Amino acid sequence: MKKLIYLIAISIVTLASCTDPFAKNSNYVIDTSVLPAASYMNQTDSLNVSLWVQLLKYTDLYNTLNLADDYTCFVPNDAAMKAYLASKGVSSVNELNLEDAKILVKYHTIQGALYSAVSFDEGIIPDTTATGDYLSTSFDANGGEVIINSQATIIKTVKTSNGYIHILNATLTPVTETIWDKLQSNQYSIFRQAVQATGYDSLLRVASNVSNNILYKYHYTLFAVPDSVFQASGISSFNVLVDSLGAGSDFTNNNNGLKLYVGYHLLNQQISYASLSAFSQNDTKRSKNYNTMALNQLLNVSDVNKTLYINYNTTQGAGVGFIAVNQNCKNGVMHVVNNIMTVKIPKPTTIQWELTDYSVLASFLPKYRTSGLTSTYTYQLTPDMATCYNWLAIPDSKPGLFYVIANKNDAVSYKAVNYDYLRLNLGTYGWVEMTSPTIVAGTYKVAIGHYNPLQPSSIGAVGKIWFIVDGNYLGVQVATQGASSKSNQYLNTTIGTITFNSSTTHKLRILAADNYTSDLDCLTFTPQ
Repeated sequence: MKKLIYLIAISIVTLASCTDPFAKNSNYVIDTSVLPAASYMNQTDSLNVSLWVQLLKYTDLYNTLNLADDYTCFVPNDAAMKAYLASKGVSSVNELNLEDAKILVKYHTIQGALYSAVSFDEGIIPDTTATGDYLSTSFDANGGEVIINSQATIIKTVKTSNGYIHILNATLTPVTETIWDKLQSNQYSIFRQAVQATGYDSLLRVASNVSNNILYKYHYTLFAVPDSVFQASGISSFNVLVDSLGAGSDFTNNNNGLKLYVGYHLLNQQISYASLSAFSQNDTKRSKNYNTMALNQLLNVSDVNKTLYINYNTTQGAGVGFIAVNQNCKNGVMHVVNNIMTVKIPKPTTIQWELTDYSVLASFLPKYRTSGLTSTYTYQLTPDMATCYNWLAIPDSKPGLFYVIANKNDAVSYKAVNYDYLRLNLGTYGWVEMTSPTIVAGTYKVAIGHYNPLQPSSIGAVGKIWFIVDGNYLGVQVATQGASSKSNQYLNTTIGTITFNSSTTHKLRILAADNYTSDLDCLTFTPQ
């Protein structure tokens, strides 16, 4: 059956018009803190959001925000709404196009999640708005105020009975463009031609797709090069770019210079600037490699004196910097770089390969790499959906694979990179195969990060697995449960040492040696 099996029920009410339970009694309510969001805004003059209340009523969404659900509402104040109306050439809310007005309200509303003023981290808010889009957050350098989408600052936050209201000093512009749409700006004419010539435009035009009754949402990261940067490097046109790369004419060949160049600017996942800037606590070099969509090519991101660079050259003391970041799109995010960013072979760095780091998982899982959850979510994977894995359970009645994302109150399991695990329940001699990211040639010590639940001494160390890389056994057998007699722990257990003679991807098979489950986070490759 082509479906995703939810082991934790999620109840989400769709934004729709319903009866306001406070409508008849709103005149005598004195303590507005007991009111739901819409009624609170309606009765609290000091918020200065009367125009937004008018918008809620005009769009027939006022009563919806009074439902017994969780809401995080980003609400422009009256000054911001007056500026918005003026930009649209109208003087009243009722003059706005109704469908556009509904999109505006939904884009400012996150349903089913509560974000207080202290909940925001720099980067992408994990839950989408009611339009299905992600908002980004950053912090003002002076006062530390939270800025949404680099457009509006939160100037006040209030709690209502069913959510949080964050008052903004400007309206947010709903995301309606794909990355390809964003590239239609005249400032990207050379890069846009390169994207189209290599066929990558077919990816960047699409935000979602339905296949076999399954909705897949696509997320990419693009490092875009504006014409001004090309011209500063002596590249005045698309043809000059082609010549400079020695690309010939077969632009869709994966080994073609132009195809490699464009793919080198693309990641098959959505990575905010804050995520690019985040390094593990043990990474003293503050440097990491990312797989690009160019065949077997990686780019390096480094923090040098608190400035982020791509492919930083220590000899020259220079690298690729950023002109603009976090330009949100329907299918990902775009960063604008200040250099043409040619393909480089980075040095080996410590690699954390998350066994759940596959774009296909991000495309259909309701919760994926989400921080701050208050419940643990477990999704059973099926072969028709989780095509990044190939597995055999023995016997076939065994459930196979699960995607697990931990909640913040489970302090031990929450230590996983991006808070998630691949759970194996394959039975003795069952196995799962997957393809690694590209790994730079070199010798590495390999360890597995995993959740290690305490087991009774009578059971001992279980959850035993073997690792097989490119058909060869790697190191020693690892036990993922009861490996310590102290308590539940997150452990990094050494497997062995491996040498890769070329920079490419590799086939990994994990073989179960007993009948117990294993919660696996990531493989760490440390250069030797």
